[in-house]
Amino acid sequence: MKRRFELEKSTNNDAILTKLAVTNGDGNFDFGTSKSKEKRDGKGYYQLGDINISLRTIFNPWDTYRTAFDEDLTDCPLDVSREWQTATDGTETIFTIKLTNPTKEEYEVGGLGVPLVFNQILTDNTLDESHQNCVFSDPYIGNDAGYVQVTRLSGDEPTLLVTPGKNAHFEAYRPLNDDKTPRRVTFEGFYEWTIFSFAYAESDWFDQKHWNKPTSLILKPGDSQEFSLRFTVIDSQADVPQELHRLGMPVVDSVPGYTIHGTETAHLTVDSKSPVSSIKVSPANALDLYKAGDGSYKLAGTGDYYGYADVLIQYQDGTRQTINYFVLDAANTAVKKLADFHVKNQWLEDDDKYGRKHAFMTYDRDAKQKVLSERRTFISGVSDEVGAGPNLLMAAKNLLMPDKHQVHLLEEYVDDVLWGKLQNKEDYSIRASLYYTDENSPYSWASWDKSRSEETWRAYNYPHQATIYWIMYRLARNYDGLVTNHDWQWYLEHAYQTVMAMHKFATKDKFMYLEQFGLMVGSAHLWILKDLEYEGWNEKAESYEEYMRLRYTIWASLKYPYGSEMPWDSTGQEEIYVWCDYFGDMGKAKQTVDAVKAYTPSIPNWGYNGAARRYFDSAVYGKREEMGRLFGHYGSPLNAIPLLMSYKEHHSDDLYLLKVGYAASTSALTTINPDGFGSMGYLANPDVMDFEPYTGDYGQSFYGYMHEAGQFVHFDPQAGWLSFGGEVEVDGSTIVVTPTDAFHRRLFIHGENGDLEIKSETAPIKNALYDLDEGKVIINFAEPGVTPKHLRVQVSTNLHPVQDGSLIRGAYEFDAFTRQLTFKL
Repeated sequence: MKRRFELEKSTNNDAILTKLAVTNGDGNFDFGTSKSKEKRDGKGYYQLGDINISLRTIFNPWDTYRTAFDEDLTDCPLDVSREWQTATDGTETIFTIKLTNPTKEEYEVGGLGVPLVFNQILTDNTLDESHQNCVFSDPYIGNDAGYVQVTRLSGDEPTLLVTPGKNAHFEAYRPLNDDKTPRRVTFEGFYEWTIFSFAYAESDWFDQKHWNKPTSLILKPGDSQEFSLRFTVIDSQADVPQELHRLGMPVVDSVPGYTIHGTETAHLTVDSKSPVSSIKVSPANALDLYKAGDGSYKLAGTGDYYGYADVLIQYQDGTRQTINYFVLDAANTAVKKLADFHVKNQWLEDDDKYGRKHAFMTYDRDAKQKVLSERRTFISGVSDEVGAGPNLLMAAKNLLMPDKHQVHLLEEYVDDVLWGKLQNKEDYSIRASLYYTDENSPYSWASWDKSRSEETWRAYNYPHQATIYWIMYRLARNYDGLVTNHDWQWYLEHAYQTVMAMHKFATKDKFMYLEQFGLMVGSAHLWILKDLEYEGWNEKAESYEEYMRLRYTIWASLKYPYGSEMPWDSTGQEEIYVWCDYFGDMGKAKQTVDAVKAYTPSIPNWGYNGAARRYFDSAVYGKREEMGRLFGHYGSPLNAIPLLMSYKEHHSDDLYLLKVGYAASTSALTTINPDGFGSMGYLANPDVMDFEPYTGDYGQSFYGYMHEAGQFVHFDPQAGWLSFGGEVEVDGSTIVVTPTDAFHRRLFIHGENGDLEIKSETAPIKNALYDLDEGKVIINFAEPGVTPKHLRVQVSTNLHPVQDGSLIRGAYEFDAFTRQLTFKL
């Protein structure tokens, strides 16, 4: 059906909308706030149709005027008009502002913004109400080519697209912190489409990085200027490029994305009705730019630059576009630095009255020290996401890049901190924190006394430690002499018992009943089950699977099973997808992927691209305690797991799914600085624009990256062979692939005639040659850092080894010193 806008204007002021509704197959959907349960009437509450203006006569201080606080702009020296117009067929709505200078003085307009007041308010909603009535908006702050996409939490149709009309370039995305609606875990806040930002750059945002160069407008006596935004609707966020093309706007695409690691090459495609008149990189030394064909460019990392890199495009019709890249260390180098930083700076070797000696601790980059006594107890307590994160990270790194000294430290952590201190030996329960305060402070929700620190009901604390046990099992199983404190059976038993203890201590009769939710790092639960089965521990595997089925049954019974201890969250989808897929519930699995896509955009900006919705984590876990969008936080790589699993297992022809999933997964690498410090995320508020000083819960982010790290090679009928996480070359009928991800252990190829997947458990893949004519794949392996018992390789069921190899515990085993294998399709 053809969708139509149905606007409802305020009875007091027809410039203000009370509804921005769109007719849909299931009735009308209002992108505005009519369904919000927060009362938002009166002054100080921004609405659709409000504007903000900052003015000055030349060289005088800025004066700001806000229609949300004074709808008539009583003291504003300019004449201001606002108007909503809908096309005759109802398919497009335009909001227009006209500024006129009736005075005899020249005015500089240094701030002009349109508040985009969409229903992002989840406060007091049930989960069903939030998914049915609420939306999330994501910006591409791309100057004349910018836009905002507004998607429903459910992932259902339609999606709203806001684009520039007349003179309304998208210069900045300013948070409206003066809106009276309480900002909290259930409400991120509103933002404005900022057309001119020079006034803010001179004040609140002074000396900060900007997505675009701040500009202003000189309005001479008698002059007028119009500005407009255009609102259209599409089926889904995947349709944004087609809609931009229809509207005559430039469309860009960068493969593998907008972060460049080391000397990787990104392939930028520019599709515009107007030819490119100039294209350059700023700063010029950040990337090497080459023209690769009509509308095609290559951006190559130089290997000696770290930081922001903006691609600035000027078109012949005057359109200007900004594409924001970030240049990083090579992935392999960054991860080695990250682990070295943990060993040097985050390992606690000192005696400690709380029992934390021999644990990796949270770190404060600004203070250059471990965070041992935070008033928020859980940050210093070795449990919870923040406390567990550094130890989980080191385990995850060593699963695919083992280092003898680092593994020894993990053994010390397990024996000296985890087993018997953080985890009770009698019943395998996990404490809330090892650190505690002597008595509750005024921050009672976060500062815990000894009794509170010993509580064991928080289900989220169990998967982190179970995963560490499981990784130690894998290392003990696959390497001789690498793990010496216990045998592999001990570690697998403890992984099993830790997960099963969750059913005793986080069950229905316990506080908050948290086992009912999908858990961060819960995807590792499937790995544990598989190895219980491979080892022939059948009775335990059956009990374990039955427990997971019990939890899955809860999710299957709910329309939107994406709750958590927070009123809304993006943390449960990872594990929910894994078990829905495992138990064959493809409807719920698809719904979960759709929900993830709704808050994980594909946008030409290194930060927003693949950034699953996170906005309250710095306030809870960070040093800055800021409310605002956070890039590279664990929400992104954890949510990449269902996206990339769905792509590989069910929808390998969906290039959009791969692009978004890969961006979300690799966002974890963007927060590792050249020293190896791994921040919990990047704060996008324009007055900050910097990485959080705490490592925080970065360990969960790194786990998410490790879970799906690899090279993805995708054949697209129009673009040919594309590669994500590596290089691809075509040599006649042979495809040569070379991984550049951190670990070089996994390879997935989607070809014209089918897919294949290769996972090396114990040695890095140097490169692979895929002979399309002969239907064979030759894998060359690099020298492993630690010699394994065997070369172990898992492959998709359509691949069979030419060499003799035994299929043991789900993988083919070969001699440890084998450096080349051939598989036939």
